[in-house]
Amino acid sequence: MIKHICATLLIACNLISQPVSYETKDQFVHLIKECAVEYNAYFAKPEVRIPVPLVVAVAGHESGWGTSRFATEGYNFFGIYAGPDAVDYMVPKDNDKIKLVKFESICDGVYGFMDLLSEDRRYKDFREQLTHQWITDDINYDALVYLLSPIYATDPSWGPRVLSTIKQLQLNY
Repeated sequence: MIKHICATLLIACNLISQPVSYETKDQFVHLIKECAVEYNAYFAKPEVRIPVPLVVAVAGHESGWGTSRFATEGYNFFGIYAGPDAVDYMVPKDNDKIKLVKFESICDGVYGFMDLLSEDRRYKDFREQLTHQWITDDINYDALVYLLSPIYATDPSWGPRVLSTIKQLQLNY
């Protein structure tokens, strides 16, 4: 019980002390990275922790490094669609039939993406690959992105672009 309370306070203090905005790509990368590390540390089982460079690369790619309207107005760095019953959402200016989730904070947006990959049945093969890579202690971004691409994105160049971004970032996590 005491450990749980301490961990909860640590998370709360960390969230409060984090800047709520970013002005540069490096600041954006740092904030997304911190939120992903926190999610993995406190909410994910070790065998299905989502690699931080993958999270940062998808966020950067999907949001133009945090500059898209959905990122700046709704902390939706990942282009996550809202369900039909969503109450708080955003719509593209050119298509009011699409609803995108509106999040409360930077970390809330990152957690939303990581929850999607961790819980949605469509990403079962992705999670199985994470477990396999955890057992073999070998992260293979090609395999992970290959499994994400056809489900997560409609653009056939999405996977290669995300992989290229991962390599450019050179994050070691």
